Amino acid sequence: MTHSAGPPTRGRRRPDLRHWLRPQSSRMVVFGICMAVGGLAGGVRSALDGKGIWTILGTFALGIFGLLIVVSFFVNYEDRRGRR
Repeated sequence: MTHSAGPPTRGRRRPDLRHWLRPQSSRMVVFGICMAVGGLAGGVRSALDGKGIWTILGTFALGIFGLLIVVSFFVNYEDRRGRR
């Protein structure tokens, strides 16, 4: 079966969830950098202060999540620039 050229058919299409999971703006990068620095530094500070293990792991997880946001922005940026 071949697809015809032209506009897509009318009706509701399924939304692409990958679009919502990719950071698109520079504000999200700044937020990710703040999360990464605060989470990793906070985790080290919590460990030095002798806080509980869940506090230490929670702040480290926040830092790692921020780092993933920053890395995914730049991977997505390269992917967007490569298509043009």
